[in-house]
Amino acid sequence: MRPRALILALLAGAMPLLAQRSPFNRLTPVPDSTGHLRVVFSGHFHGTSTSRSGFPAATLLAAIDTLNALDADLVISTGDLFMDVTKDTANHRRAFFDRLRVPLFNAVGNHDLSGTVYQEAFGPTLTSFTLGTAAFVLLDTERDNGRIEGEQLEAIRSLVDRTDLRQAFIISHRPVWAEGDPRYGPLFAGNTRSMLGVNFSSDVAPLLTRIARHTEVFWVSGSMAGGAPSSVFFQPEAPGITYIQSAIRDEARDALLIADIAPQGVRWRMLSLTGQQTGPVEDHDAAYWMKHKGARKPFNWRLMPYLVKTTVTHAAFWWGALAALLVLTAWRRLLRKGLR
Repeated sequence: MRPRALILALLAGAMPLLAQRSPFNRLTPVPDSTGHLRVVFSGHFHGTSTSRSGFPAATLLAAIDTLNALDADLVISTGDLFMDVTKDTANHRRAFFDRLRVPLFNAVGNHDLSGTVYQEAFGPTLTSFTLGTAAFVLLDTERDNGRIEGEQLEAIRSLVDRTDLRQAFIISHRPVWAEGDPRYGPLFAGNTRSMLGVNFSSDVAPLLTRIARHTEVFWVSGSMAGGAPSSVFFQPEAPGITYIQSAIRDEARDALLIADIAPQGVRWRMLSLTGQQTGPVEDHDAAYWMKHKGARKPFNWRLMPYLVKTTVTHAAFWWGALAALLVLTAWRRLLRKGLR
């Protein structure tokens, strides 16, 4: 190994000693003697965007025994672990963290960050570690408005000369690789996104190309707006580079993404949380999403009173009504001035 690569490997190895222990349930992942790892990926563990229970998704809680029986080495949340980290931590700890017998890590999403509450309870929002032949970099895409800069960019750059690796998993809540991309952007139009654009194509993508010369790169994200046709998006982007989304929404389609990682490669599969048939992971690509996204379900008119009630009692409704009223008032005043 070249001196620079050795230094980078040592630097990358310094963080794992601190980061490999889960900040949520204090467990530590350990690959077996062959280097095999089983990793579960999913996000939006808080469930629907309208959930106010303070507990994780019902589909997730109902499957904890199944999750514990998977013999997984770690669970990686792709963000929005909480609906409101300030209010929900105690409920999540009692109902989920303390019952989960697998080390849990989280790439923070917008719902996870409220002031400094998350950092004070669970530590830094950038995490990086190596297990066996696989490197894991968990980013904070709420930082710098979705741009990958500073120490986060350096965490990715440090993988360029890591020829000891076979796989690199980069995990982020926002699919920053989709922003501004005409192929993927429309598939995730309802997601949280940057106000001024991201630097993925200019600064990050070239690094991924260099890493992929010797190491498989999997970028796993988890921001999925409502109406997604599947809990998983799986799209090979270029030789050695695959873009992935994985998240649940407390819906019938909820499924976890499972990776069996070995020095020889990665085998992917999906596990439904509701007993549905999922099919091969590789079938859930951009073509599948384009075909199935936005498919309407039969409308149940009996739900009208409930839907009206939940709409008008939601804070977002009244903020929208106030904004519309302000715009209408300003418009009327402009018209009056114009008529004088």
